[in-house]
Amino acid sequence: MTEHLTMNTVIHAAFRRDLTRFDAALADFPDGSQHRADQLVAAWDNYAHQLHHHHQDEETIFWPAFRELGADASLTSDLGGEHARMLAALDHADQVVRRLSDDPSASRAADARAAIGELGEVLNEHLAHEEAELEPWAAGVSDTPQFKAARVAVRKAHQGEGGTFVAWLLDGASADDVAGLKKEIPAPVVRVLNAVPGRHYRKNIASVWTS
Repeated sequence: MTEHLTMNTVIHAAFRRDLTRFDAALADFPDGSQHRADQLVAAWDNYAHQLHHHHQDEETIFWPAFRELGADASLTSDLGGEHARMLAALDHADQVVRRLSDDPSASRAADARAAIGELGEVLNEHLAHEEAELEPWAAGVSDTPQFKAARVAVRKAHQGEGGTFVAWLLDGASADDVAGLKKEIPAPVVRVLNAVPGRHYRKNIASVWTS
C-alpha cells in the first residue's frame, strides 16, 4: 500500500484501479456488443484525459516549481523520459481501443486489452519510480509558496472539471485513498464536488464498471 503524502499518489491509485477494471472488462467482452463497446470507449476517454493532463501538469507546472526548490534535475529528466514512453504507449492504446467502436468483436477487445496491458507495464513502472524517488521529496516541500502556487495553477487550468475529477478519484477508492484525498481537499468540498458536478461521471463512467 502506498502512503499518501500528497495528492499525487491518490491520483496514481485511481490510474491503477482503472487498469485493473479495463483488463477484467475486456477479458469478459461480449462478442458483438456495440453497447458494451461504447461504454468502454467512454470510460477510456475519461482515463486517457486524466492521464494525459496529469502528466502534462507535472511537466509544465509542478516540476518547474520543484526544480526552483532544488529538486535533482536529472531525476525530473529521467521521469520526463518515462513520460515520453508512457505517452507513446497511451497513443497506441488510444488507437486500438477506439477500433472497438467500429468493430465490437471479441478479437478487437483482445487487441484493446493487450494494448492497455502494454500501457500498464510502462505506466506502473513510472508510477513506482516517481513514488520512490520524487514523492517523499515533494511531500517535504508541500508547504512552500512554490508548491502552493503550483496547486493553484493546476486548479485554474482545469476549472469546471473538479466534479468529474473528484468522482473519479472516489470511484472504488479504498478507505486510505479517501483519507488521502480529504487531506488535500477538505471533506465538505469533496462532498459538494461529488454531488451535482460529479453526477455525469457516476452516470456515464462509474456505471460502466457495475454493468
